[in-house]
Amino acid sequence: MTVETGTYINSLNASYPPETDALSEIDEHLKIIKSTIKATWPGGTEASDVGLTGPVTLSAAELNKKTALVSDGTNATFNTGITAAKIKTLVGITEPAITTSTVDGEVTPVLATGITAAEVATLVGVSTLAATLLAVYPVGAIYTSIVSTILPGVLFGGTWESFGQGRVMVGHDDAAEPDTDFVASSTDGSSVLVGGAKTHTLDVTEIPSHTHGFTAFQTISGSNNRTGGGELSASASGTTAATGGGTAHNNLQPYVVVYMWKRTA
Repeated sequence: MTVETGTYINSLNASYPPETDALSEIDEHLKIIKSTIKATWPGGTEASDVGLTGPVTLSAAELNKKTALVSDGTNATFNTGITAAKIKTLVGITEPAITTSTVDGEVTPVLATGITAAEVATLVGVSTLAATLLAVYPVGAIYTSIVSTILPGVLFGGTWESFGQGRVMVGHDDAAEPDTDFVASSTDGSSVLVGGAKTHTLDVTEIPSHTHGFTAFQTISGSNNRTGGGELSASASGTTAATGGGTAHNNLQPYVVVYMWKRTA
C-alpha cells in the first residue's frame, strides 16, 4: 500500500499503517510522523528557537487556551470569544466615569454607561448628593424658595424652621463706625435683631416745621367818642380749624414674598 502523506499532525490517519502493509514500508511511516510533528511545532524565527527542546508540562486546559489576537499578516483581529472589554480588563484599562457630549456647541458632562451618580459621589468621597448639598447649608444658613412644597429638609436633610415671617433681611453693618440699628445681636445665631414697623404714625416732633396763615377782622360798634388824642389799637387771637386724621401711614419698601427657612440642626 502507498504510504500516506501529510504536512501537519491533523493530516495523519490513525488507522495507518494497516496490518497488510509490508514491513519494508515502516520506515516511511515513521518519517511522515516525524515530519508532521516538526511542521506542527516548527519553533520561532530566532536561531535559538528550534521548536520543542524539552517536555511539554502544560495541562490540557492550558494548551487549549486561545490567543486573544490573531493576524493575517497585515491586520490584527480579536479571536473568537474575545471582546474589547475583556482585553481592557486584562491590561487594566477602565472607561472614564464621565464623558462629554456636544450639541449645538454646548458641551455637557455625561455619565458613562453603567456609572451612576451615587457611584461617582462615593468615588470622590461624598456618600450621597444630599450630603454635599447639606454641606452648602450649614447650621444657621438661610434657604429661600418661591415654592412651599420643596422643603429643604427633604432636599438636603437636617432640621429646618420657618424664618423671617413678614420681614425682609438686612445685612450686618461691619463698618468702622456702624449704624447700631443694623449690627447683628450675635455671631453664632443664638439671637437675631429685629426692627422696623409696617406702619407708622407721625408725632409732633416728626412733622416738618410749618405755619398756617389767617386774616382777623374786628368790628367796633356804638359810640367811639373819647377824650384825648392818640391811636386806637385792637388785638384778636384764634386758631385755625383742625384737619388731618392722624392715621398711621404705610411704611413698606417695594417687596416680593418668598418662603424662607433657617437650618437649626
